[in-house]
Amino acid sequence: MNMLRVIFRWVLPLVILGAAIGGFVALGGPKPPPRKTTEEPAAVPVRTAAIEAGDGRIEIEADGVVVPLREVTLAAEVSGRVLRKTDACNEGQLVAKGDLLFEIDPRDYELDVERLEREAAQAKLMIAEIDEEIAQNATAIDLARRQVELAKREVARLDTLKAGRIVTESEHDRAVRDELTAANALTIQEGQKRVLAKRRNRLVEAESLASTMLEKARLDLSRTRITAPADGRVVEDKVEQESFVAKGTPVVVIEDTSSAEVKTNLRMDEVARVWGARKAGTQAGAGQDVPESPAKVVFTIDDRRYEWDGVLSRYEGRGLDEKTRTLPCRVRVPEPARVRALDRYGVPLATLPPDAPRSLLRGMFVEVWLELEVSQPLVSVPEEAVRPSGDVFVMREGRLHVFHPRPFHAAAGRVLYAQDESGLLPTDRVVVSQLANPRDGMEIAEATAP
Repeated sequence: MNMLRVIFRWVLPLVILGAAIGGFVALGGPKPPPRKTTEEPAAVPVRTAAIEAGDGRIEIEADGVVVPLREVTLAAEVSGRVLRKTDACNEGQLVAKGDLLFEIDPRDYELDVERLEREAAQAKLMIAEIDEEIAQNATAIDLARRQVELAKREVARLDTLKAGRIVTESEHDRAVRDELTAANALTIQEGQKRVLAKRRNRLVEAESLASTMLEKARLDLSRTRITAPADGRVVEDKVEQESFVAKGTPVVVIEDTSSAEVKTNLRMDEVARVWGARKAGTQAGAGQDVPESPAKVVFTIDDRRYEWDGVLSRYEGRGLDEKTRTLPCRVRVPEPARVRALDRYGVPLATLPPDAPRSLLRGMFVEVWLELEVSQPLVSVPEEAVRPSGDVFVMREGRLHVFHPRPFHAAAGRVLYAQDESGLLPTDRVVVSQLANPRDGMEIAEATAP
């Protein structure tokens, strides 16, 4: 009995397990799903873009800030009390050339002018008097010379009579004495003539000095009126009415608004492009002047752009900025009030919007676009066509060609290359889509639009 229980406990589970395994094997496992076979494409589909030929011009973009062309500090050229200060002299006011700003009390200078005018008139009268004396002296000299001639003839006649003992010795001596007296009178008149000439020269110099002093007094009188030297804006007002100012005291600072300048910095590669745009025949060593290049100054408000025409005119300072290693330059805007408005798409507007700036203002942060001419042919590709490694994938006759050209310039979302050096042609198409495991010579095809 015990033996049957042991067999039932150990043998029966093994029989059941074996039967289950046998049933599983008999039924078999799940069949795998059928696989679909696809043909590998003969060419990898890619998206491409055209390579464009350059138009012989490139644009360099840089940031800048508007600075005044010049600031003029007007100072009092004469001392005195500020008699009048006009409203045009207030800070922020626009002034035109010749507008009156200050007037210094002119009474002292008017009195000086009147006094010197009288001194000049007195000097003229004294010259007229001396001229009259010179004329009288000339008449006296003529009479004295005639008197001497008569005395000489009398002495000669008496010399002949004395030899024949017709006249006495005393009569002859009297005639000689009269001759000497006449000659002495002539000498005195001639000496008086020289004295009168010197006196006249002295009076002429006195008249010239009086005229010079009168001109100086009139100049000082005109300087009592301080006017604007050019069109501009008052940026600082230093003196109030009724104040006393000494000669040389600054009274007002005016910013010249007839022209404006934009201060910007260019990298050395950009400066090299500017040098490369130098016209043929220009001496490379003609100083270190920058060749004037057309430029646009752009200021953006919301979705509108405002443009001014300018020209890259000069370098600033002595060389490169030690911190940024860039070259400070100045762009001159000859007409800061001549502005063009463009919409968000770059289309010029027929009229300026009411909220548009009417002129370049000091301190504006703007963009500077330099327009340079390039002599060598260029081609450009979209920026997305340039791989992180600098490679450019080109599709030619259905195959991929890998180029690693040296960029010439990048602007406005495109990268420019020298056509001769890069090997890129305007007839090529550049690959802009991503490629897995790209190989030179692999077959590619233009992807169809989905």
